[in-house]
Amino acid sequence: MEDQIINAIQIALNSSSDQKLQHQAYEFLNEVKLSKSGYNTALDLLLKSTSSNINNELKFFLYQVIEENVHNLNQEESHQLVQSSFKILAEYVSNNIKDPSYLKNKFGQIFGKIFTQTYINVYPNFFKDLNSMIQNDNQLALDYYTRILIDIHLEIGDKYIARSPEAAERNMVLKDAIRDKDMNALVTNWFKILANNDNSEEILDNTLNIIGQYVDWMDISLFVSPQYINTILGFFNREQERISTCKTLVHILSKKMPPQNKLELISLLNLTNIISSIQLSDDLDFVENVSKLANQIGEELLHVLNNQSDITIQVNEHLYKLWPIILTFLSHEYDDVSQCVFPFIQAFLTASKKDSQLYSIDLLSTLLNKIILKMKYDDEEDDDDDAERQFNEFRTKLKHFQDLIAVLAPDLYIDAIPSVINESLFSGDKQWNNLELGLFELSNFSESLKMNLINVPKNKINESKPFLVFQDFLIKLINSSIITEVNHSQIQASFFELVVKHYSFLNSHANRHDLILRILEIFTSPLGLFNNNERVRLRSWYLFFRFFKLTKPKMDNEQLIEQIVLKLQPLLVIKAELPTRDEDDDVIENGNFSNQQYLFETMGLLISLIPNDLGTLKVKLIEILFQPIFNDLEKCISMDAEPIVVLQAHHSLMALGTIARGYDYESNLKFTPEVVEKVDNAAQVVLITLENFSKFENVRDASRFAFARFIPILNSTIISGHLTKLITTIWSSSNLKINEISDFLSFLGQIAHSYRTDENIYQLLNNFLTPLFSKVFQTLDQSSTEEETLRPDIIRDKNFLKKAILNFLNAIIINHLSSLLITQSNKNEFPIVVSKLFEYSYDLSETTASKSAIVQLINLVNVFGDSGKITDDQDKYGQSLPAIQGIDEFLMEKVVILSFELPFQKQEFILSDAQYRLIAQDLAILLKTYQQKKGQEFIEYLSTYLSNMGLSSNLLNEFCTNLINLDLKDFKKYFVTFVSKMKGDK
Repeated sequence: MEDQIINAIQIALNSSSDQKLQHQAYEFLNEVKLSKSGYNTALDLLLKSTSSNINNELKFFLYQVIEENVHNLNQEESHQLVQSSFKILAEYVSNNIKDPSYLKNKFGQIFGKIFTQTYINVYPNFFKDLNSMIQNDNQLALDYYTRILIDIHLEIGDKYIARSPEAAERNMVLKDAIRDKDMNALVTNWFKILANNDNSEEILDNTLNIIGQYVDWMDISLFVSPQYINTILGFFNREQERISTCKTLVHILSKKMPPQNKLELISLLNLTNIISSIQLSDDLDFVENVSKLANQIGEELLHVLNNQSDITIQVNEHLYKLWPIILTFLSHEYDDVSQCVFPFIQAFLTASKKDSQLYSIDLLSTLLNKIILKMKYDDEEDDDDDAERQFNEFRTKLKHFQDLIAVLAPDLYIDAIPSVINESLFSGDKQWNNLELGLFELSNFSESLKMNLINVPKNKINESKPFLVFQDFLIKLINSSIITEVNHSQIQASFFELVVKHYSFLNSHANRHDLILRILEIFTSPLGLFNNNERVRLRSWYLFFRFFKLTKPKMDNEQLIEQIVLKLQPLLVIKAELPTRDEDDDVIENGNFSNQQYLFETMGLLISLIPNDLGTLKVKLIEILFQPIFNDLEKCISMDAEPIVVLQAHHSLMALGTIARGYDYESNLKFTPEVVEKVDNAAQVVLITLENFSKFENVRDASRFAFARFIPILNSTIISGHLTKLITTIWSSSNLKINEISDFLSFLGQIAHSYRTDENIYQLLNNFLTPLFSKVFQTLDQSSTEEETLRPDIIRDKNFLKKAILNFLNAIIINHLSSLLITQSNKNEFPIVVSKLFEYSYDLSETTASKSAIVQLINLVNVFGDSGKITDDQDKYGQSLPAIQGIDEFLMEKVVILSFELPFQKQEFILSDAQYRLIAQDLAILLKTYQQKKGQEFIEYLSTYLSNMGLSSNLLNEFCTNLINLDLKDFKKYFVTFVSKMKGDK
């Protein structure tokens, strides 16, 4: 087997080997790893390797075989393995076999696993043998020694590794045994290693790490003698070991112990003095670790205080020495260093809310100043998006500290922040990062007032001095030349965010009109909508829309209005760009159309804000916006239906709909005939485009989108003809997708709501209802292919469609159009609709659909629950239609059966699940609704049913009495309790 293994490894590692042969080699080697004979061969080969050289690849594989089998050995085999391993190790040391680090690490891992198997019952002398190996300070022996100890800790002590309960219990036993038998000797050896400066840097570094690891679960008194501590602290001055020294001291500080003992430990370590004396170099890793060490000291002091509140004075003495160090690290030029002390600052400010003795105003003032300075961008710009995101996260944490200081010392905060704002924006130099800091703090100041961090009576905030100060700053900023003088993207972005955020202030201000016009002027300048920086430009398109929508400025200056629209025309040119796929095969949208839509909507909104006495201007501007889009669509129609042409058509249709959506904000939705005519023209253009591109889903979607936005503007006479054409064109498409049908149903529901009293729309829906229900039910009933069954998107789309048809039915009923269901055209489909409601109610694979189906049954009972005649007085056609014979008896029978079969026969119906509990409550509403409709007739029917089901007379009487006497809220509670008790649910 030896030769086979060697040969297989050579084949597996040779990149030029035949692939089939390589695969066979890998399979053989895996079989070797898992077989007892493979294990025995590997151990034999390793024993021989000490006298005969074997290559590194083979040795690594042999280690893997041993490691794979350690946990499968019996006691005798484990004893043999541990002896053999020590023998191999001794031979390596005596023959000075210096393997690469990865081989030494793997051998150390084997020892770690062997240790867990043998230390208690098989080989209790494990550490004695290990310790004896290093008595002559052989460097190779010490190297292996430290690696093995690190791996033993990883096996039994590392708290960041998830373990089974059995492994955790085993590890507790092992640690207890080490503490009892070998800990003293181990600690003594570690001290000797550290005290010998002739040891290699790697050995010393590993030993420090070992102390940091083991101290967490060993008696700390073994480590905290002055001699031991001074030896550890001495490594602060050694470049190779100083980072490990920091980490070790963090572990020592973190050791759980009584508060008084922890204070004594902190005093003994005297780390504040040591850190103060350290010459911090350019080694950022080291500086970060010292910062973490300082943070740990602070956190431990606060932890002590939290567990023993009567030692504030002692803790404060230590904190007094620590704060200069914390503030130094907070002010460090590198944010990664500053962040290391954030946990302590957070804990300190939180603790200070409970104990005012912890802080002084001078300390908070110094801390606040340091925080503010750290919030400022560096002088040099960084265009890296990740760096920008990281800095914003960093700032958010600093802002939180600033807010905590505001709560602790409101007067300090109210004096400091306005001073910073004034100096940054209006007094100091006009460096971009100073200005940006001022804008950032101005925004923070307003937020702190809004959240009332300064504890002013809520009804007095807008009259308070701080609010008046903020108001003056904001007005001064808007009217200043700062934004126009300093051409920097961060300034521009911050300004637009700030003014939109404070729209309500602008709306209520006496100079509202002038301020808004000034902001609009800046928005429409090269600083905003035309900014050279793409990020600022695209963001300002959205913010411009938000600003218009939220402030709704008075637009009565004809020259200004026309100037804005004409100025923005170049931004409204639509240029479609086909999407591409990235390296992960995800679709990447190209172009700026999604951002452009905000501009189109803003234009619609702007025109709608023009008073009707400027109606001529309104119509003119609508033409200015519509005509280029009409021209675009005309070009598209005249061209071959290439993907880019279809996408251009889609964008143009969406733009028309988006303009109309903006116009929808017009006051009271009163539209002049001239405006209606222009939108009617747009609707006709949409229909012509749809007819030419009807086989393309995105054009159908865009057409439906546009019409949904035209509906509030066009009157029913105009819209009914258009809708008939739209519906017919879309519905006759041969490639309608399931999700598209769902969206279409939602669109029809909107029509039913918007034109519920219109006869033309009623007739349109009446003609369409039967084919609609038929198509939907056929789609839902169609069995999926095996391939489709494995696709969750198909199942998801069908569930959406089921919910969509139920929502559409709901729209029909709640908009008083129930008569549509039983007209001459649709009455034959009505029984199928009702049966589907029961079918979907029983289907608990999608609980929201089941719940919705039950709600529709409740609606039907309300509408048809009186001898089959429609009872909705607001349904203008309901009374003229004949009653549906037999519907009453059918519904009563099926409703009662559903109400008890669903909760009692479906095993998954468990009332501890909130979804099923809600369904049970809807069933209770269904029963109560029928009882209120039919009275004693329903009670008699229900009693017969429950009696036949075997319900006792006492429970039957109780149930019927509660159904009659309890109000709906109480009966829902009773029904849930009744079902729970009868099912025996806990």
